[in-house]
Amino acid sequence: MRIESYWHPLPNLQTDDYPGRLIVLEGTDGVGRSTQIRLLKRWLESSGIAVFDTGLSRSVLAGRHLRQAREGHTMGRMTQALYYATDFADRLENEMIPALRAGYVVLTDRYVYSLIARATVRGMSGEWLRKVYGFAIRPSAIYYLKISVPQLVPRVLASGGFDYWEAGADYIAASDLYECFVQHQTALLRQFDHMTEEFGFTVVDASRSIEETFDTLQREVAEVVKDISPVTPGRLLPEYAAEPPAPPRPADSLADLLAEFLSSLDKGEA
Repeated sequence: MRIESYWHPLPNLQTDDYPGRLIVLEGTDGVGRSTQIRLLKRWLESSGIAVFDTGLSRSVLAGRHLRQAREGHTMGRMTQALYYATDFADRLENEMIPALRAGYVVLTDRYVYSLIARATVRGMSGEWLRKVYGFAIRPSAIYYLKISVPQLVPRVLASGGFDYWEAGADYIAASDLYECFVQHQTALLRQFDHMTEEFGFTVVDASRSIEETFDTLQREVAEVVKDISPVTPGRLLPEYAAEPPAPPRPADSLADLLAEFLSSLDKGEA
C-alpha cells in the first residue's frame, strides 16, 4: 500500500509502498466491530497471513491514562480529542506503520473517523479536527458497519447496558441514559453517513447476523489482500462467534475472600 497522509505526515515518515495492508472497521458502539475483527484475524491467520490488530485506547504512551481519565467523567472536549490524538499517533508510529512495513495486514477497530465524529457531535469544529488527525495515513479499505438506532439498542442492552460516555451523557441533558444514548447515537450515525463519501467508506449492513456480516467482509477483504496471498472465504464456525470467556474477577474485599472460601468448602463436602 502507498503510505499517504490525509493532511500532514508524521515527522520522518517514509512514503514508500509498504507490503502490508491497513483495514479499518468503523461503526457506532455495539455494532459488532470487535467480533468481526476477531473473526477476520483468525480467518486470515489460518490462511497464512500475518495479522496485527489494534483499536482505540491501546497505546503504550497514553492508553492506560486515557481509560483512567474516562472513568472519572472529568475530561473536557478538547482535552479528550487531544488525548485520543496522542493515543492514535503513538499506535500509528510505533505499531501500525512498522507492521505494514513488515508485510502484516493491520486490522483496526475504529480509526480517526470515530474520533472526529465523537468530537464533532460534542460541538467541536470538524475542520479543526480533520487537521488535528490529519497525520493519519489513508487505509487500504474502510468498512462501515451500519445499523439503525432501534436495531442497536437491544444489542447494547444485551451486552451490559448504556455506558456514560457512549451514551453521550457528558454533553446531553436528558432524563435518563436511554434518552441520552438515542440522541447521541443518532447524531453519531448522521456523522458517519456524511463521512461515507468523503473518506470512501464501504457500507456493510450490520443489522444481519454475525455470519452474514462476516461473509460480506470476507469477500471484501479477500480482494484487498489477494496480492499478499490468495484467501478463500470460509464458513463461520459457531464457537468462533462467541466472545471468549471473561477471566474470573478477583475478590474485592476480605468479605469476598471469605465468601469464596466458604463456597469452596461447601463444594468439597458435596
